[in-house]
Amino acid sequence: MRNALGFDRELSCLWLWVVENLGPNNWFTVFFRILNMKRYIVLFVVLFFSVCANAQLEVKTDSFKEVPGFVNINLDIQSDDNDVPYAVVKVKTENINDKQRRELLFQGDAATFIECEYKVGEVWLYLTYKASYLKISHPDLSSTEFWFPFDMEPKKGYELTLVNKSDSNIVQEQLKNRIEELETINQEMQNEITKEPKGITNFITLNAAYNSLGDLSYGLTYGSYKKYGWFVSAMTNFDFNGFSSDYECDDNLMVGDYYPDYNGTEYHTNLSIMAGFIYKIAKPLTLKIGAGYGVRNTVYETTNNQLVKNKDVSATGLDISLGAMYKVGKFVVTLDAVTTNFKVFEARLGLGLGFLR
Repeated sequence: MRNALGFDRELSCLWLWVVENLGPNNWFTVFFRILNMKRYIVLFVVLFFSVCANAQLEVKTDSFKEVPGFVNINLDIQSDDNDVPYAVVKVKTENINDKQRRELLFQGDAATFIECEYKVGEVWLYLTYKASYLKISHPDLSSTEFWFPFDMEPKKGYELTLVNKSDSNIVQEQLKNRIEELETINQEMQNEITKEPKGITNFITLNAAYNSLGDLSYGLTYGSYKKYGWFVSAMTNFDFNGFSSDYECDDNLMVGDYYPDYNGTEYHTNLSIMAGFIYKIAKPLTLKIGAGYGVRNTVYETTNNQLVKNKDVSATGLDISLGAMYKVGKFVVTLDAVTTNFKVFEARLGLGLGFLR
């Protein structure tokens, strides 16, 4: 990686030097300099493959030994085709990756039978216990021959350590780690570019509401949030005649035992003032919960200008709301369900803008 980057820098510097300092008569010299650089590249490639080609396998000195208690427990692999019992040799590996380990080839003399069982980090060899030597080879890692320093016994366990003496695997592992590191950095940069900007969002919406009595009202909501936040809202239908009344009636319009002389005028007063809590569920979506004071009164006017409130279709007191807000760019949509004393219900829609600060 560093060699390639270094060559890019060298080529860029050469090009700047050509543009700034050489005239038309010197292009021939520049051409040969570039050819010389290409020669370095070819040399680098040849050296790289030479390192891989010269990779050497070797059995670590004094690593072969008997392992007490380690026996052939595989009931399916007990003896060779001549019914000669197997010994088991556990081949441990160093600087050999899993793919290379599964490509290792094991051979003995003509009278030696060998069966392989590939494990994590090692290979188990079931071989004729009379074997005198072992040849280990790999298509890319050369080969080595190992002569057993003492006679093995049937159904006994032994081990040795096989080492790749070249640095090719180490270099590959370093390159792999470097590539993973660069991929992680790249992913972090992508996340930094695409993630939502940090900061507090202020928003304001224009609201319209329709309640269970068939009345419309209008108002504003203003709030602020990051992960958590707050909001306040005010709604009214701009009819304030029903705030107070002289008498109360029910749906039969009777005030006690008396039926007033109504002039046919009817007033509907809707007012809601509340504050609440905001919680950001996901990037575009937030939850809103609020409480406050609400008035939903229906009153009738009599011929002598007195007001009678219909208590069966009126409610004054606690307002509770539950809703959600969806933000796309700077555009904000809110939808809330509101109730006054759990008697009158209202659906509220809001449209507005949200700004980051």
